[in-house]
Amino acid sequence: MEIKDEYYKKIVKKINDKIYSATSTHHPIISEAVDDLVKGGGKRLRPVMMFISASFGDYDREKLLELGAGLELLHMASLIHDDIIDDADIRRGNKTAQSKFGKNTSVLIGDFLLSRTFSIFSAHLDNKMLQKLNKIVRLICEGEIEQAEKKFDFNINTRDYLKIIRHKTALFFGFATHLGAYVSDIRGIRLNTLYKLGLEIGMAFQIQDDILDFTGKESKTGKALGRDLKEGVVTLPVICLLENNNYRKKYDKLINGGRIREKELDLLIKDVKESDSIEKSKELLKKFIYRVEKHLDNLPDNRAKKRMKKIVDFQIDRNY
Repeated sequence: MEIKDEYYKKIVKKINDKIYSATSTHHPIISEAVDDLVKGGGKRLRPVMMFISASFGDYDREKLLELGAGLELLHMASLIHDDIIDDADIRRGNKTAQSKFGKNTSVLIGDFLLSRTFSIFSAHLDNKMLQKLNKIVRLICEGEIEQAEKKFDFNINTRDYLKIIRHKTALFFGFATHLGAYVSDIRGIRLNTLYKLGLEIGMAFQIQDDILDFTGKESKTGKALGRDLKEGVVTLPVICLLENNNYRKKYDKLINGGRIREKELDLLIKDVKESDSIEKSKELLKKFIYRVEKHLDNLPDNRAKKRMKKIVDFQIDRNY
């Protein structure tokens, strides 16, 4: 499924233009890396959600486009650094920066994007929002570190998992909707509702991503099925599988820190797909979708709400 709304497409195009403008440089490697990231796909959900959130108030379109580019540049920088950490060669079906330019250069490309991000935000945000941004970036980093510390830890439970994805994914979504509302002079209960809406969409987004790691089509997701697990990231479907005592006994050596072989991981992936683990994961996903819908119910019935509902519907049905 794709979001085929013309409003969505126009925003994405204008934000892409702003990204090119913000990262203009005479250095060919940086220009090529940015071009790869922009043309390599990505749903631009965070800036689009920021725009829709702003539509519940009075907003400055040009300012929002700048901030949308800032959000996406921050996300792109995190992807570059993620690929270095994971030693990933492919993202969304394309070569990663670290596979094209090497790790050292890619670290600097990511840092360059971060510098442009904070240049944009410092020009448009007050001190209160800059402090909130700094906190979000800190928590995202902590979430990534927590995930790295849990690599190949098959004793991770659902509570641990939800804490990690809240930090590394959901808080950024919440910041996007909060930012859009805040710069449009929305305050009080509605500001809090839009923040929580973004946060819950972010939780649902990551859970769906982790389900698709086992059920998606490689041509759509742009990565090999089960790649997260093979990189040591134990996600919700695996946690659900190992809650079953029979499977815990089967994978006792893995759970107790034994040597991990490729064929055992392949078998684990097969069991996840053939058991009820995916359905159990979807049940938890539905709980977050329900929370999203409750927050939507607290917003006025207008065009902005309909557009946000399209984002939610896309989230439920997407296959990439």
